[in-house]
Amino acid sequence: MHAGTAITWEEFLAAGQDGQRWEWVDGEVEFMSPVNLRHERFLVFLITYLGQFCRAHPEWIAFASNGVFTMRSMNWRMPDASLVRRTRFPEGQIPTKADFAPDVAFEILSPTDSPSQIQRKRHDYQQSGVIQVWFDLEKRLVELIHPDRPLQFLHADETLTIDGVPGLLIGLRDLFSS
Repeated sequence: MHAGTAITWEEFLAAGQDGQRWEWVDGEVEFMSPVNLRHERFLVFLITYLGQFCRAHPEWIAFASNGVFTMRSMNWRMPDASLVRRTRFPEGQIPTKADFAPDVAFEILSPTDSPSQIQRKRHDYQQSGVIQVWFDLEKRLVELIHPDRPLQFLHADETLTIDGVPGLLIGLRDLFSS
């Protein structure tokens, strides 16, 4: 595919192979490098927190890393984890992919992520009004990015709370120690 061209959902699904992850970015299929076991272990514990939150707050739905969301740019992104208000799904039906961006995207930085890939993804989320939570496992640091306010840094001894997601409390010490 060439930049600016359209792709059908079926073409997108056929673009990769089992075990691969890919996104549709700026008219191109962009394959993601495999992540390491540390990343995957951290993701399991993050999703556990999000699952517990959604059980206690049924107005939210959590998705894992293969959930596909449509950004304002029409790029299809797959955050490592995400939260979406249940009311965004008409009649409670959850589709194969979302024709909208998630409310909150959780991303775990990987050593193979290039600075330009990270910036493009951050820009997509920003333009789509997504709250972003970026985890840096090496620095044990979290970047919380709201679309309408300055970047906030959280350290491993703090608790992650997100304005607009009442009741979400993630103890970063426990999460980073997982």
